[in-house]
Amino acid sequence: MNTRYLPDPAGIFEKIWQLSPDRHLPEAYAMLLQLTKKLISIYDAEDRLNENPFTPTTKRKLNLPVHKIKSLLSNSTCLVTGGSGCVGSTLVKRLLELGAAKIIIVDLIDNLSDVTSAHKNVITVLADVTDRDALNAVFEQYEPDYVFHTAAQRDPGYAENHIEDTINLNIMGTLNLVNACESHKSVKQCVFSSTGKASRYYTNEVYAATKKMCEYIFDTYALQSSVRYSMVRFTHILENSLMNTELQNPSHADYMAIHSPGKYVTAQNVCEAADLMLNALLHSKVGQCNFLIVKNLEWPVESLEVALYYIKQSGAKIPVIFKGNPPGYSEKFFRGQMDWAHPLDMNLLINVYEQRYKYENDEGDIMISRIVPTNKYILQNALIQLNLVKGEKKSKECLLLQLKNIVRATLTHVEQSDTVNILRWGLNPQYLAAEGTIAADYEPAVSILNESLNPHNSSNSAIYEQYINC
Repeated sequence: MNTRYLPDPAGIFEKIWQLSPDRHLPEAYAMLLQLTKKLISIYDAEDRLNENPFTPTTKRKLNLPVHKIKSLLSNSTCLVTGGSGCVGSTLVKRLLELGAAKIIIVDLIDNLSDVTSAHKNVITVLADVTDRDALNAVFEQYEPDYVFHTAAQRDPGYAENHIEDTINLNIMGTLNLVNACESHKSVKQCVFSSTGKASRYYTNEVYAATKKMCEYIFDTYALQSSVRYSMVRFTHILENSLMNTELQNPSHADYMAIHSPGKYVTAQNVCEAADLMLNALLHSKVGQCNFLIVKNLEWPVESLEVALYYIKQSGAKIPVIFKGNPPGYSEKFFRGQMDWAHPLDMNLLINVYEQRYKYENDEGDIMISRIVPTNKYILQNALIQLNLVKGEKKSKECLLLQLKNIVRATLTHVEQSDTVNILRWGLNPQYLAAEGTIAADYEPAVSILNESLNPHNSSNSAIYEQYINC
């Protein structure tokens, strides 16, 4: 197709932004339909709508050393929190295939398939991880060898409006689980499912902040325990993706809403997620909490491209609208997250400090690293304060304040030269201008990083002054 006479997408984007609030008006709706049709033509001309943009992700598989894992799981009892969920239920099936003798599911609902739930090796216990006594009773009765923690509140938008519940489930539930592991001698290892959002140096978003706090819990306990603790970081899991679920059924909607054009996401499939947790069994050691991520996540996919693909394939006569980034999705990507000294090794799920510890599995499809440790007393105080605070507003204020204190403590363990490079990469004037952003868009992470630089150190003082005034 000749693309010379196709309209400018930037102009179309601007018009869609203008018309989206008035989509309920017939004239605006008709114009949005026309603009969407033009976008489909543009993306079609670039061969971007011939197949589902997530097709490569659905086909991707991780290497899994089956014999080694079978040897570990032989005659073992595995406990899976959130085992009725998307990742948890897939993990349960994999554990059955790999020969686990008994699998205990701890969840608030029993949502497994009939085949899995009826299996003689699977026992479902309806219990809440926030109920410490109930959780300890499960550990006491079943004496698990391996624990997989997938129970969580995972919706970033919901988290911003239900802060107390999110803190209670994600942080206090995780703390209860770790304490149960510590007080029961049967437990050999505990694996936690975290998020790539936890790789941010600091975050103001509730969901990401709670998951980051959980990573510090796991890391801190690992340093002083005989139990092996490890973690995995997930990105968007297709079968469980809120975005992908919303976009898949355009024929049942009046319009298709996305946050904005130019919004890109990385993704993985649920089998990768489960196999990543199983691989974590092999990449662990006493006294150190490693995390695992999928190394080859491929190029990020634009959410607008996914929306246009589903509209085209379904034949639905509906428009795309832009709704902006809601709470929980508004934090801008900080370029300093990436190690630009090694552009071929970039991965959105790991930050510059963590890159220093990384290594790969033998097959080269999994990256293993660890987080920068914090001060255990500062973490303990944070958990005490979070347990005491009441009210949505005060809970968020407490969460973010305590996370700041924890992050500040980690920066005493990093190389200042790394921090300087992070600021240089993240606040590069050309990049800021191209993105239409300013340094203030990356507060308070930039301030925390700046504060960690010693202005009295002659090698860093000029750089410190340069960025503290951005």
